Amino acid sequence: MSGQRIRTSLDEVLQEVREDEHETTGTADVSFTPSLDSLNQDQYDWLQRWIVEGYDSRRELVLSLHQMQFWALGRVPDGWFVNVCSHPVPLSVAITSENRQQWRDDPVGPATAKRERQYLAAKYIRPAFRAAYRTLRADAQQYTNESERVEDPDKTEFFAMRPALDELYRKQSTLLVSLLDGFEDMTAVDEWLSRLDRGTLGELHKVEPDFDWKIHDRRSAQRVLLRDAEKYARERELWAATYLLPAYNRAVDRWAERADEHREDGENGDHTPTRTM
Repeated sequence: MSGQRIRTSLDEVLQEVREDEHETTGTADVSFTPSLDSLNQDQYDWLQRWIVEGYDSRRELVLSLHQMQFWALGRVPDGWFVNVCSHPVPLSVAITSENRQQWRDDPVGPATAKRERQYLAAKYIRPAFRAAYRTLRADAQQYTNESERVEDPDKTEFFAMRPALDELYRKQSTLLVSLLDGFEDMTAVDEWLSRLDRGTLGELHKVEPDFDWKIHDRRSAQRVLLRDAEKYARERELWAATYLLPAYNRAVDRWAERADEHREDGENGDHTPTRTM
């Protein structure tokens, strides 16, 4: 038998991977499917923050979980958000500043809390991210021509190259921050309620069909929305996790099925790539 090894067409690629330490992470200098690569990088970055850093407050946690809904394309169970944001144990694990003692008198140590965040990621978040990747894969576009290739997927203009999802996030964020900040009077509350379907896409009725009526019927609800005291701010955070995040999650899930991929090229106009997988 000859001592010369038979080489395949992929051996050169394998050799490049072995020589380039950067390639061991699964990244590449040029992307043929930038929407998938961009989504995967965003998912990775969010998970790093969740696992390594944690959050300073529940408000910060709520805002970050809202972002996570987009990286997961609405694939996390709706009830998970209120569980994380209302129960003392997960709150004391996710919040890493001294504020975590607000939620539990004897929180676990930092190392244990980090392991718990890793567990939550493995159990709930990463499977949802993987499901989102599969969902996006079905409609991802290939940019195979040299003039179309994307050298840095992280710098694509829109979220996962889908302007409709990017716009939805902006609308939802505006409404969410307004709730967390509170309102001047009931006129401002009514204005907010009238705009709420922009962010929920009408999905709030599946979470709480009497949401508007309960606000007007209950003085306690009006105090939560209108007063600045810290206890009311904390109640608004809980409202966000109980009502808005589940409705938002459903909206992202619905909108992800309809959002088209779009790449805008300033010099050559829009590209029409080929569909993949």
